[in-house]
Amino acid sequence: MFSLCDPCRISQSVVPKQSLRACSASGDHLLNENALDEQIQKLLSRRRYLRDLKARLLDKPSSPSVISVTSTPRCAAQVTFTPAPRRSNTDDDLGVFQQCRRGFKARTPPSAQASIVTQNRFDPLSVPSSPSAPGDVIVVGDSIVRNLNITCPNRKSFVSCFPGARVRDVTRRAPAIYKNRAVGAIVLHAGVNDIRHRQSEILKADFTALIKDTKERTPSAKIFISGPLPLVRRSNEYYSRLLGLNNWLQGFCKNQDIGFINNWDLFWERPRFFKRDGLHPNSFGARVLSENISKVIRLS
Repeated sequence: MFSLCDPCRISQSVVPKQSLRACSASGDHLLNENALDEQIQKLLSRRRYLRDLKARLLDKPSSPSVISVTSTPRCAAQVTFTPAPRRSNTDDDLGVFQQCRRGFKARTPPSAQASIVTQNRFDPLSVPSSPSAPGDVIVVGDSIVRNLNITCPNRKSFVSCFPGARVRDVTRRAPAIYKNRAVGAIVLHAGVNDIRHRQSEILKADFTALIKDTKERTPSAKIFISGPLPLVRRSNEYYSRLLGLNNWLQGFCKNQDIGFINNWDLFWERPRFFKRDGLHPNSFGARVLSENISKVIRLS
């Protein structure tokens, strides 16, 4: 056992403390050196990265993503003046200038204004005005046209028949029908009652007089001649004269520059279109004849 005042005991207790302090100091020094080494390594790696980046940028100067920046030394500001181009004193060059007195401002000539075209955009929807008097399409003839019903868009029709009338009768009585009327088209149907008189040349002269009189009285109207129908249960002579009249009327209308309505082929060998007398069309035949006349007028 040692006493508390033994010097050997005191020395033994002091030495370990000093050694511990020295160890702790040396450990702190090692830690600081390691941290410094890590920072140096980071800086070196950063430097290498920047060198590589610089080398890549220098190797690719034409890349659109690379922007070259050049610095210029500071120097005193320089002002450069560009002289205005000289103008010749020709009339063409001075044409855009105006001379004015002192105290007055130059007035620019008024610009040309574009012409404005005005129109009603609802014109296509407007309904055309109907004529003041009925009878845009007038049909005049013998009893064959009694039950006709002419249908033309935006036009009125008027049918007037004279039973037993010959071509001369139509020439005499037709002017009273289309007098004081706004006539657009006139359809003339006659000649069947002239066949039995066996006067072909006179019949042709009567048709010529009829067309001449109609043109003089209605110069703005379209004129049509409705051809004869091939009658049923008639003699060969009667039939031959009707066919000859139909053929002559075709050429006559062409020479007179008027319309011809051919009904012959439409009624040929169709007795169901006629009444019992074989002369006048029945209700169905009247509809067929009306539609044929209306179609020719619409297409004219």
